[in-house]
Amino acid sequence: MTTPAVLTAHGVSFAYGGDLVIESVDLTVAAGEFVAIVGPNGSGKSTLLRLLLGLLEPAAGTVEILGERPRALRDRWRVGYVPQRRILDLDVPATVTEIVASGRTARRGWWRVPSRADRDAVDHALEAVALADLHRRPVTELSGGQQQRVLIARALAAEPSVLVLDEPIAGVDVESQRLFRDSLVHLVEHHQTAVLLVSHELGAVASDLDRVIVLKRRVLFDGPPDALAATGVNLGVHADDLPRWLEELAP
Repeated sequence: MTTPAVLTAHGVSFAYGGDLVIESVDLTVAAGEFVAIVGPNGSGKSTLLRLLLGLLEPAAGTVEILGERPRALRDRWRVGYVPQRRILDLDVPATVTEIVASGRTARRGWWRVPSRADRDAVDHALEAVALADLHRRPVTELSGGQQQRVLIARALAAEPSVLVLDEPIAGVDVESQRLFRDSLVHLVEHHQTAVLLVSHELGAVASDLDRVIVLKRRVLFDGPPDALAATGVNLGVHADDLPRWLEELAP
């Protein structure tokens, strides 16, 4: 039985000011699949994620997520997104728990009282990023790295059908990376969540990935991690060696 695709791109291209950043990209991610996108800085990884999420419109080609065009998707909670690190600018000093719990609101409905399942999901998400001890702390008092972990927890708490993460653990300590990995594997195995991860730090999840996509404007490789490792790429430290390896390939 074929696992249904939850995220597809066909012939997708995009340009900034006439400069082609993404060219003729085809991509399919199935339910319960754990996929990483790698490539050097400027290879179009973040732009591709924004196209897949409907935050940008492709100049050519089509994108579907959960069977719909991204901007037409009604149940937005089914798609989780953690962007590259940013500082949370809040007018109200919301606590860590309040921000993480907001990840359940769209799924539950704002008018419903949080259930035991909602509370358990929030607690699990906090533990997954090692923030349980800071759950009552105002988010504005946290460091940039801790705030990034709050955003990760908010996405995890929703238990989405598709989870898209852009460099989510850059600068995060090893123990937090391990917990993060465990939580992603839990979503994949127990909720059939499709995970699409852009990261320069794949060491924590390399053995759990189903596929690695190498992007440099175009898709240069799409296959299992072992096949990529066989070319000499070390997925654990590829922030150093992958860009050099890519430079030897024609874009």
